[in-house]
Amino acid sequence: MPKLLAPGQPYAGRREDAVIVNVTVDRDAATVLRRYCPEGRKGMGRFISRLLFEHDARERERQRLQEGVVRLLAEETAYNRG
Repeated sequence: MPKLLAPGQPYAGRREDAVIVNVTVDRDAATVLRRYCPEGRKGMGRFISRLLFEHDARERERQRLQEGVVRLLAEETAYNRG
């Protein structure tokens, strides 16, 4: 019988900062995922992790640019009024 792990205790051989997340995707998305993820036991998790980090970086950059545009438009509006 397998022993129970204490909450927060990692499985043997697994990085301590790794977290198990079960997700459900549709069949077409799984096909695309298998096409792009690297081979190997840990390839899919690493691939999804990289996708998430890249998406987050793009979203942060988009937010930074939007804030800059809003700031420039506000300055231009104030300049035109004054």
